[in-house]
Amino acid sequence: MKTVILTHSDCDGICAGAIALSRFPHAEVFFTRPASFAKDLRECVGEEIIICDIAFNQTDKEEIMHIIKEKPSKIIYFDHHPMGPDVREFLEKHVTLEHNLKMSASELIYKYYQKEIPEERVWIAIYGAIGDYCENTQFVKDVEKDWDIRALYFEVSTLVMGIKTPHFEHYDKKRIIVREMSKGNNPSDIPGLVFEAKEAVKREFELYDIVKNRAEKFDNVGVVSDLEGFGFRGPAALFAATATNSLLGISVYDRTNHLDITVRTRNYKIDLNILLAEAGVTVGGNGGGHPEAGGARIPMNKLKDFINFINKEIGMMKENQEL
Repeated sequence: MKTVILTHSDCDGICAGAIALSRFPHAEVFFTRPASFAKDLRECVGEEIIICDIAFNQTDKEEIMHIIKEKPSKIIYFDHHPMGPDVREFLEKHVTLEHNLKMSASELIYKYYQKEIPEERVWIAIYGAIGDYCENTQFVKDVEKDWDIRALYFEVSTLVMGIKTPHFEHYDKKRIIVREMSKGNNPSDIPGLVFEAKEAVKREFELYDIVKNRAEKFDNVGVVSDLEGFGFRGPAALFAATATNSLLGISVYDRTNHLDITVRTRNYKIDLNILLAEAGVTVGGNGGGHPEAGGARIPMNKLKDFINFINKEIGMMKENQEL
């Protein structure tokens, strides 16, 4: 049976993909993200498709549902992003769904296949959980008691930072990481990854000084645009908030025919998944993510409207004493 693994390209997605590949070593591995999920899923050909760490975006929701409904493949869906009741109801009917907001995709898929893969693959589940800020589950806490936590965090940092650099940002390189980890190798065993991680740490400290000089404040939002180094979107967004003393930080990249936006919040009472989904749709794009971290893809000329919508929503939250 031909198995295809369709996963996100961040730390959690890579780790979830590696666990899936450990179970199905002859599977093909492809990467996707919410904005291109519909297209990539449509092009997937396999008797079994394993989807890891990919959220539905509101813009393509109906199209994705149609693709899933029409596909003859068996689909197993592992995800931890918020989803509407209509999406959950649909997925529970048409796929095998493993969904939990409080767990990483890596933890979900490890628990699903743990009896069919080597016990040591639990390390990969821990790497994915820590890398996606999902390490506060009882499962992760219990596993951490059995291992040297400093070694675990070293491996996570190697993976998280290493894939930010140009050398490992391409899917072919990330596919190598997935395959090596699926065999039981750690991130630090992958040639060049430790070196690239070290370089990324150095660049991230330099990044703060750059953002501090370039970020602009728009009411509750700090904004920085088109910084060199596309892999540093999250830190750039956070630094934009920090440097401007704003509740939210936005990092904006011009991608020729749209704006690619990464958002981070310094106030966890703001649910970015909900806020960005609404803001994205309002300006003719899409958005979402996790409550504390998210992103959006919007038309080129809609940045001002996007920021204004966010500021309006935050203003209403302040008026209602929700912040």
